[in-house]
Amino acid sequence: MQDKTKENPTNFKAEGKLGTMFEKAKSHNRFNSEFQSQVPTELNGLTLSLVDDQKVFLIAENASVAFRAKRQKKLLISIIRKIDGLSDTKSLAVRVDEKKY
Repeated sequence: MQDKTKENPTNFKAEGKLGTMFEKAKSHNRFNSEFQSQVPTELNGLTLSLVDDQKVFLIAENASVAFRAKRQKKLLISIIRKIDGLSDTKSLAVRVDEKKY
């Protein structure tokens, strides 16, 4: 009989570095979904890309969204700080998704 824990990734328990990376990915997905639910409609197109210590990186789908996001950094940082696990965020960087061009 096949092990069912390997078919469903939510129940997958990896060990070592793979397990650590898997847990980081799960928390990143949670951070991004919470961020997406709180972003104002004029900033739709922003995605939480990377969390590195106290710095958060956002990716904008185009230059227009990136420009608006850079002008509203204080609002975005306050939204990010409300997310459980990101309350100690100190800075924010916004980049344009180069792959879309």
